[in-house]
Amino acid sequence: MRGSAAWLYGALGGAALIVGGIAWYERMQLPRPVSSEPLWPRLSAYPLFDAQGKAFSFSPLQNRVVILAFIYTRCSSVCPRLSATMRDLLAGVDQDAPAAALSISLDPARDTGTVLTTYASAYAVPGRLWHYVRPESQSHAFLLAREVFGLTAAKLPGQEEILHNDAFFLISCTGEVYGPYASTDFDKAQKHLQKLIRLCEKSSGG
Repeated sequence: MRGSAAWLYGALGGAALIVGGIAWYERMQLPRPVSSEPLWPRLSAYPLFDAQGKAFSFSPLQNRVVILAFIYTRCSSVCPRLSATMRDLLAGVDQDAPAAALSISLDPARDTGTVLTTYASAYAVPGRLWHYVRPESQSHAFLLAREVFGLTAAKLPGQEEILHNDAFFLISCTGEVYGPYASTDFDKAQKHLQKLIRLCEKSSGG
């Protein structure tokens, strides 16, 4: 009986080591995160609002791997490429994978709820969680992009266009920030996204 129990404990211990080893290997294949400090508590300092004008809660995004980018709906160059890349990344993961997307407007005065909803419909992935949110003002949007993500976000004097990076990020299910990735970095981002999803599933016992 003792021999059987010892064998069982040994087998369980061995399985735990294998799972831990796989998780370690997956993490070693990822780049160093931009910040190991969880993102969501930092973002809570910047009020965000959904398409209905309600204060946005980050709880639906926690325990998911999130693709995040700054866009504005009038943008005709960088933003369509970023949104298309996010769409293709989301569409390429398993339907039950813990993945989602978050687009943050750099032009909240013009990107009203109706405008954001129309824009979202052009890139929607059936069955996938993708939130579009607005900061309370453009100055807050620019500050958020610069201070939290290290991005350029500004309006040039006398111009309507917003200067900003061709960049998106991957947020792990524990809130670590990876990136930035350009809209042309699809293959690299897809590999990192899949690894982060596997780590997320392992950490949740999936």
